[in-house]
Amino acid sequence: MTYAEAVAYLDSCASFGIKPGLERIHALLDELGHPERAYKTVHVTGTNGKGSVTVYIDSVLTTSGHRSGRFTSPHLISYTERIAVNGRNITEEAFGELIAKVKDAVAKIEAKGSESPTQFEVLTAAAFLFFMEQQVNYAVIEVGLGGLLDSTNVIFPEVSVITNVSMDHQAYCGNTLREIATHKAGIIKPGIPVVTAAQGEALAVIKDKAKELNSKAYVFNEDFSISSRTVTEDGQMITLEDKSGHKDMLFTKMVGVHQAVNMACAFRAVRVLMERDEVISEETLREGLARAHWAGRFEIIKKLDRTFIFDGAHNAGGAEAFRLTYEEVFKDRQKTVVLSVLKDKEVKTVIEDLVNPYDTVITVPAPTPRTSTPEELAEFVPGVAQTAQTVSEGMQKAMAATQAGDIIVVAGSLYILGEAEEWLKAQ
Repeated sequence: MTYAEAVAYLDSCASFGIKPGLERIHALLDELGHPERAYKTVHVTGTNGKGSVTVYIDSVLTTSGHRSGRFTSPHLISYTERIAVNGRNITEEAFGELIAKVKDAVAKIEAKGSESPTQFEVLTAAAFLFFMEQQVNYAVIEVGLGGLLDSTNVIFPEVSVITNVSMDHQAYCGNTLREIATHKAGIIKPGIPVVTAAQGEALAVIKDKAKELNSKAYVFNEDFSISSRTVTEDGQMITLEDKSGHKDMLFTKMVGVHQAVNMACAFRAVRVLMERDEVISEETLREGLARAHWAGRFEIIKKLDRTFIFDGAHNAGGAEAFRLTYEEVFKDRQKTVVLSVLKDKEVKTVIEDLVNPYDTVITVPAPTPRTSTPEELAEFVPGVAQTAQTVSEGMQKAMAATQAGDIIVVAGSLYILGEAEEWLKAQ
């Protein structure tokens, strides 16, 4: 199977939609010989920041000399971004071969009467299988949606991480913060430590679940906290402090207070691993965190005499994090925003955080049926917005509306970042 054929097969699986539940993934993994049991794992969920935490931990493991797998979603340009070993994405050729193996397993379980797996279940099984074939020591696994009924929730990890909890994916995880937190807390396993930056009611749910399962909970701002931060466009220096008063000074290329919190959670999770893993050292811990890079998360690129910022900022929490980070790094500088927001998100709230009244805005569609139209988005924009029918057209209009030294932001949906970055590379 070629990469193109694999993508076509995955597209056909997408017709089954999103169906929470573990029956199909259990059947599929059983047919594949349970590859997810061949290595140690770390499990990461949360409303925002779970991808960054996954990348931080994976970077530390790789820097320490471990063979480490990483499974994340969604991708910006290619499905190959979702499955990586030692920081390198799977090749298109290997991806095609991998999906072919999973497709064969799907046919076998369907012949036995099993329901057809969803697209994300096929990808999850493929990642687990690839990591076994690559003989990884660890795999850091990002939850796709929620936690409790997510197809990744078949692993028994060394440590779990719940970054934070806010309102998102209500159609699948519930309409209250407590219900959503219950889904996130569903990744906690008996006796397995959990690290979290959740607050308030959500934290109470997580603590109750951890206590019920006799799992040690490490809570941000209770067991560990940030005592100082120094920020530049190139990154930030952070001092972490634990309850005993011990301090660690760390650097990350990722900017924003939210990334400082994400790194703090990753740091605490790795500390749990270090209790039973002598390979990870203080030096490789710090170096791995400093090396970590995550595309499309307040990613700053200087090209064409402009400063480009690519940030998914795809929900209310992400948009607020963008606003706070932008104000911290660039103050109140005017910007030109290429904007797209999915219609099932908090469109008004997201735009209020991403756009100032004096900004120039170009609305574009995202390449998904869930997208708002450029015309619909323009109605929410303060002032007058231009519209464009493609992301590339939006980028061209942004260039025409700016001059040397200006800032162009691409934000509001992860779905548009891939085309925007491809456009920029081609210039």
